[in-house]
Amino acid sequence: MVLLKTCSLLGTVLAYWLAKRINRRKPGLLFSPAILATLLLIGVLIVSEVPYDLYVQGTSLLNEMLSVVTVAFAVPLYRNWSILVANWRVIVFSLGLGSAIAVLAGVSTTLLLGLGSDAAISVIPRSITLPIAVGLSQALDGIPSLTAVFVMLTSFAGVFLGPKIIRHFSVRQPLAIGMMYGLGAHALGTVKAFEHGDIEGTCSSLSLIVGAVLTVVWAYTLMPVIEAWMMS
Repeated sequence: MVLLKTCSLLGTVLAYWLAKRINRRKPGLLFSPAILATLLLIGVLIVSEVPYDLYVQGTSLLNEMLSVVTVAFAVPLYRNWSILVANWRVIVFSLGLGSAIAVLAGVSTTLLLGLGSDAAISVIPRSITLPIAVGLSQALDGIPSLTAVFVMLTSFAGVFLGPKIIRHFSVRQPLAIGMMYGLGAHALGTVKAFEHGDIEGTCSSLSLIVGAVLTVVWAYTLMPVIEAWMMS
């Protein structure tokens, strides 16, 4: 059992390392470490017939480290707090408008594609970080597993399209870059934002928090409108 847990942990780290090396040679969404490492591990688990529950137990240390990483985001927040305070009106307005558009765009797209009311409700929290999104989906009587899929697709699309948008529209403002990644690509986007700079990453971290709160507010505020639309 100890050997299996050790192999699971080392195998996960090795899979991510290999995925990072491949991504350096072939950058892009399809070769993202988050996708490649996941596919690699799925393949290994299927071939080796290792139960997923045992694998999760073996890699529990990595899950615990996520809490440490999340807290670490507070360091740049503290370091650049004066900049964030000076621009709080722009930040709140931009994130408020962006989160409202994200909710309405997601719901309207699912309804226009004929995916049904369950999908329309489940897509509402797609632009916030996964743990909060799943909780909000449950509260709204959505399908949490479907919400998780929408969140991951949104995150991958944000990381993939983000650099292209920045280049095409010549975006240079650090706050704009940070908010775009934080609201549009969540935790993966925050990692990408830190590649641009400390202020970009800090604003992305803040956008994760503020965007989640605003999305919850919009979800309950717009729910009567959305329900009326689904019934019409």
